[in-house]
Amino acid sequence: MDLISTYANGVSELTRFSHAEEQPPLVVDVIVNPRAGFFKSQAMVSRQIRELQKKLDDLRERAPRRKVEINRVHYTEHVGHARLITEDLLDSESAYDSGMEHLLIGCGGDGTSNEICTALVHADTGVLERLKLLRLPLGTGNDVADAHTFSEAYDLILGAQHSAKTGALRVTAAGAPARYSFNIASIGLDAFIAGLTNRFKRVIPGDAYKSLVDIGSLFYEQKVKPLPIDIRLQGDDGETRIDPQVVSMFVMGISGGRTYGGHLPVLPGEDNICVVGRMGVLAKIRNKKLFFLGRHGELSEVTFYRAPRVEVRYEGSIPMQLDGEMVLLTERDFPVRLEVLSPRIQVLHH
Repeated sequence: MDLISTYANGVSELTRFSHAEEQPPLVVDVIVNPRAGFFKSQAMVSRQIRELQKKLDDLRERAPRRKVEINRVHYTEHVGHARLITEDLLDSESAYDSGMEHLLIGCGGDGTSNEICTALVHADTGVLERLKLLRLPLGTGNDVADAHTFSEAYDLILGAQHSAKTGALRVTAAGAPARYSFNIASIGLDAFIAGLTNRFKRVIPGDAYKSLVDIGSLFYEQKVKPLPIDIRLQGDDGETRIDPQVVSMFVMGISGGRTYGGHLPVLPGEDNICVVGRMGVLAKIRNKKLFFLGRHGELSEVTFYRAPRVEVRYEGSIPMQLDGEMVLLTERDFPVRLEVLSPRIQVLHH
């Protein structure tokens, strides 16, 4: 925990040097998941601490300091804790209305980011207008992170802290509370592989998702026994029904240009939906490189669509993943409705 707290406090101190002292006072909260993938390697954490300390030493000598009124570091203790911490911070901000700009930094993986953003998606608009979020790439996939590298993340903190609003995908199963994705939701093979990744990522070095694609492709149909799926795209001009069929996977993003599995471009263009028809095991393995490169649109089994809302009907059990976290949908969960929400959450952006 000493290394983790040293790193977290270093990130927290970095905010004191953001883009000159003439900026208005700032409130900073850093939410740290000590179980994030990055913290599993002491060597990696130690190396990153050395790089961060070198940057801080230089800044302490030559850079003006921004006034930071409140600077806190919070550590999560269990699944769901990041959301509770964020909700407490939002409640406090609403109650006291400090009027100051608030920077929230998430130090964790896609799961931690999802918890933080799930709290933010319910927040009062006035509070959100004063709050900016930065999600550091400290997990396994980091497809939700606002920077691909530590250097990029530090530059976002030290720069002018420009922001862009990001949206969400609300996923509602029959009779269940809404869940949210802030990148993509998928049903089928991708969700099955995501579940394997979460089980084995601690024992598989490197890119666990890519390593498990072949195994997932080999066992998916045997384990899941997929049935025809009924997909209905809903827009302002009406509903388009895709003929019910057995698919390898269905993917929907909060927008186009989305990645999964550690920056694999599953939605490489402007369309936010991808449907991959049924493919045999050998075809899945043979064509995986096209998916890794974002060229899967070349395959006859792949079709892209664009829609703000989708209804999915299914008469069985099938895996679904939201930002890398897998859940098993059963027949009573359907129909499942997915809806793109308007962008409200401000994230740091170049």
